[in-house]
Order: sequence, then structure tokens, then C-alpha cells
Amino acid sequence: MKKLVKIGMAAALLVLGLAGCGRPNLAVDHHHLNPDGLGVVIKGQSKHQSVSYQVDNGKKQTEKTHNGTFALTVPAKTTTQKVVFTAGGTKKAVTVGKAQSIITYPKLQQKYNQAITAMALSQSDRQKAVTMQKQAAALKQQQQQLVAKITADKKKLAAGDTSAAADLKAQAAKGAQLKAQGKKLQAAGASVQAAMKRAKSKVSDQLLPANGKPGVHNLVTTKDVTIRTNLDHNQVVGVALMVPVSAMKNKQQAKKFITSFSVLADSAGANAKKIMKDFQKQAKSSKTSQTTNKTLRSNGISFQIGYSATTLYIYMTKK
Repeated sequence: MKKLVKIGMAAALLVLGLAGCGRPNLAVDHHHLNPDGLGVVIKGQSKHQSVSYQVDNGKKQTEKTHNGTFALTVPAKTTTQKVVFTAGGTKKAVTVGKAQSIITYPKLQQKYNQAITAMALSQSDRQKAVTMQKQAAALKQQQQQLVAKITADKKKLAAGDTSAAADLKAQAAKGAQLKAQGKKLQAAGASVQAAMKRAKSKVSDQLLPANGKPGVHNLVTTKDVTIRTNLDHNQVVGVALMVPVSAMKNKQQAKKFITSFSVLADSAGANAKKIMKDFQKQAKSSKTSQTTNKTLRSNGISFQIGYSATTLYIYMTKK
């Protein structure tokens, strides 16, 4: 009986040993990967329960294996990265290619938030804001022209041209007039500023935060839209817009998605009108079983569209 038990244990150990025989100590599927979306997915195999890895000699981290395989995502950066894996004394390196920056985060945040806030204004307040913006731009131009004329007249006087004195007097009068216009514009702007403040509070949950987090993070999360960014030293390397598929069947929710998509595309420097037209055309012709679609492009920015059972994903990158 004891002999049978020993034989049984030996057989069990042999089976366990053979189960791991086909698995390598450590292997990776690819030694070089280029970013896709917000990063790269590195896949590999190991007979160990976990593998350790370092990105660019950074902090050591571990990734568990499942049935002898592992997969981890490394956020893309504007520089080439080297990921070194270690398991059971074996090392494997994977090079991750660099990604291009779409725009700086402060610029994206300012453009996006201004547009979203402006859309929340009433029709009359929006018209006032547009009119004031034009008036302010015209006033600034006139002030610059005035400064240039005064500088030129002063040079003439210094050179002995006394005729410039009369012109300087006229420019001084014009300067006083422009100053008065500026005060009036400032006073009128107070009501527009108050309206902007009210509009901003209405859409506060839709606005990008003042400071973005490095790496991949969700910066806007509402029931209608999620905006995820990948930042590298304040450079926007990638943006993902995620929308529930169910929202596309609801007019109000679909409108919010279209607004976010258009404003994001425009803020990043793409032609929003063209991209929306291409997207709608693609959405109509796509089969429901498709998980990815043809990449859309505008002004150097790529829009990759994918679907899951519950979510529509739009990835913005520069290629």
C-alpha cells in the first residue's frame, strides 16, 4: 500500500513537472512595439507565478501570470522607452517607440473649457460675448497703431522735424478717446463675465481640470461621456473619448457626445466638421459586429474608433 502511495505521489509530481515543461522561463511576443492608442500592450509567457519589470530603470514592479501568460499596458511617451522583464534569472527587453505630442495640456484645457462654457451661454449672452470679443480685438489693434505712430513722431521730433508736434497732440487726443472706449468696454464686460461664470458652474462636471495628471487618467467622468488622457510632461500624447453605446440611441445623450467629440477635435487642431462628417458616414456603413473601424485623419491627428458590447471608444493620437 505504501509503495502504491509513493508511486501515486511520484506520478502526480511528474504530471505537475510536465505541465510546466512547455512553458518558458520567460519570453515576450515582441521585442519592439509602437504605441497604439494611449500606449502599448506587452504580452509574454513564463512558468513563474509572476514576472518583475522596470520601465527605463524606474521602480521595480511585478505582473502576475495567468495560465503561464502575462500582459501589461505601458503608457506611450514622447521618448523611446525600454522595458526590462526578469523571471527566474532570465531577462528580456522590449523597446517601446516614442509617440508624438498632439498639443500641450494647458492649451487643450483652455480651448476645450472655453468652448464648452460658451455653449452653455444663452443665445443673447453668446452674441454679447462675440461682439465684445470683436470690439476688444479692434481696440487692441487701434492702440498698437497709436503707439507705433507716437513712437514715429517722437523720432521725427528728435531729428528736428517740428511738424510732428501737431501730430503728437492729435495722437494724444486719440489716446484719451481710446482709453474712454476701453473703460466702457470693461464696464459692459462685467455682465458677460457674470454670465460666463453662471455657464461655467452649469457645466463644471464636463470641464477639464486645471492640472492634468501624468500618465493615463480619466479627467472627465459623467454618465454620458468619459475623457481619458495620456500626459507626458504636460504634453498630450493621446486622448480617449468613451461613450456608452446606449447613449447613441438617446437624443440628449447623443448631442452631448457630439459636442464633446467636436470640441475635443477642434481644440486639438483637427477639422471638427470634417471628422464628424466622416464619423457619421462610417457609423452608418459599419456592421454592428465590427470592433474596430478605419482610422479617420485630419491635420495630422488620427481618430481610431472601436466598439465593445457596451462602449464606443475614440482614440486621438498624432501620427
